[in-house]
Amino acid sequence: MEKLDLHKISHAQALVIVENFILTNFNHLPIEIITGNSLDMQDIVKNITTKYNLRIVPSNPNNLGSYIISNNL
Repeated sequence: MEKLDLHKISHAQALVIVENFILTNFNHLPIEIITGNSLDMQDIVKNITTKYNLRIVPSNPNNLGSYIISNNL
């Protein structure tokens, strides 16, 4: 599974990086995106996944700083 770690990435950069990462891996889902504890970064990822009608779930119920993105089946 491909992973993207957003630590040390600005919010402005994340808007572009996350969308490109999702589009690049769209035919190879699921993918993992690590946001850390930043609510703003989590919102960026959630908004982009919604834009592409994808499913987003925490990778672990005890870790809300990492998400699995998959097809919305």
